[in-house]
Amino acid sequence: MCYNINMKLPFEYIESLKDVTNLNIEKLKKSFDNDAIVGVRFNPKKLPFVELNAKNIENFMKNNEIFANFSQIPWCKEGFLVDGDARLGKNIFHELGLYYLQEPSAMSPVEFLNIEPNDVVLDLCAAPGGKSTQIASKLNGGFLIANEIVSQRAKVLCENVQRLGLDNVIVTNHSPKELENKFENYFDKILVDAPCSGEGMFRKNNNAINEWNINSPIQCTVRQKEIVKSAYKMLKPNGIMVYSTCTFSLQENEEIIKFLLDEFDDLEILPVEHEKYNFENGIDIDKTGRLTNCARLYPYNLNGEGHFFAVIHKKGNKFFESRNQNNFYIDTFNIDKIKVKHKNFERYNNSKSIQKIKIFEEFFSRYSKIKFKNYCLIGDYLYANCPIDIDKLKVLNASLFLGEFKKETFVPSLHLSHFLNADDFDQIQNLSLDETKKYLEGLELSTNHKDGWVLLLCNNLPISFGKCVNGKIKNHYPKNLRKKL
Repeated sequence: MCYNINMKLPFEYIESLKDVTNLNIEKLKKSFDNDAIVGVRFNPKKLPFVELNAKNIENFMKNNEIFANFSQIPWCKEGFLVDGDARLGKNIFHELGLYYLQEPSAMSPVEFLNIEPNDVVLDLCAAPGGKSTQIASKLNGGFLIANEIVSQRAKVLCENVQRLGLDNVIVTNHSPKELENKFENYFDKILVDAPCSGEGMFRKNNNAINEWNINSPIQCTVRQKEIVKSAYKMLKPNGIMVYSTCTFSLQENEEIIKFLLDEFDDLEILPVEHEKYNFENGIDIDKTGRLTNCARLYPYNLNGEGHFFAVIHKKGNKFFESRNQNNFYIDTFNIDKIKVKHKNFERYNNSKSIQKIKIFEEFFSRYSKIKFKNYCLIGDYLYANCPIDIDKLKVLNASLFLGEFKKETFVPSLHLSHFLNADDFDQIQNLSLDETKKYLEGLELSTNHKDGWVLLLCNNLPISFGKCVNGKIKNHYPKNLRKKL
């Protein structure tokens, strides 16, 4: 797919790049004659083998009739370049959460956030979810709040988190300013993948060229400054923040980092191994040398689009702890021993809520020995494993969406099916590739199972729950996700 867009690049845009002193404009223009790079990041939770390398990936994909060449992305061990016409976005295994299609350069900011398994992390501008799901896959004991201010985009973010079967992500729908008071000095790590003018995506997205004008960078900086100020307030002392964009503009990159450093004297930029990955240094706009620690990714230097990021450290006591760990969740295994630790606990600790959770536990115990904790009931939607008080937050996903109550019955969710492993559910049925395609279209299938719920699998990867009735599997794949592949 060749875009050949050199003649469409605005003159004002080319002129604006002259201030970016280490950017080779002629090489950049020539790079637009090449195909946009296709990248894919595999979901470790779903992979059927331990060692993640190109050979294992290619063999698995070929065995499932997906033919392409894969090569590992230097800065992301789960990320691979794709060479071939595999149409990975229109494939069964995309729907099953095996991978996330993600531009290679866009994988870099999270890798330099240095996530530890128990970290509490914020992705402040999170939709559509590539970086959020990348962060969540690195956590084991910690959790992520993935926030998106635009409600429709937050729904897409939610779908991607659930598709990958992640149970450690709380999806919120707030402005950064609204989150400040709730989470002051709270997060170990924060990612700010800031809304920007998108100059680095011109090769990938023609619309980005049409939307650009000479005022685009300046308009974006107003919002970017407000976002990073909020992020600073929510970052714990000794915490790490990565600021990133997909643009070349000095105003949206080095000038934002300079603004942060000038505004808050307890911040510093950490160095990056530029040469190892063919990253360019940041531009030294204030002649102090500190901004050269920023990283610029140019498409003529590497297999990826244009990107920028800076790793920022908030100096302070590494043992600082501001988080209030009290919660208000209902654990029905110890109903009589519940201690009220939150002023709004009574709102949730009532007989109707407890009865609903008992309905779920009685339902699920018929099929599985898996136990859940920290239940959260939002209307008729039941969530579990939510580690924080979500009172006064606009939450679209509270960790693990178990399912929905319909009258006196419980209907398990797609998210729960994708969270489970094949051996977590007693009644399973493995489908062929053709049967899986039919089910994803919304068709019913035949079965020998007794009446009740069945976890449907393809190559031992969960597809969805289905309901067995008189030798038929009633289709419970969400109608809004059904498609012909």
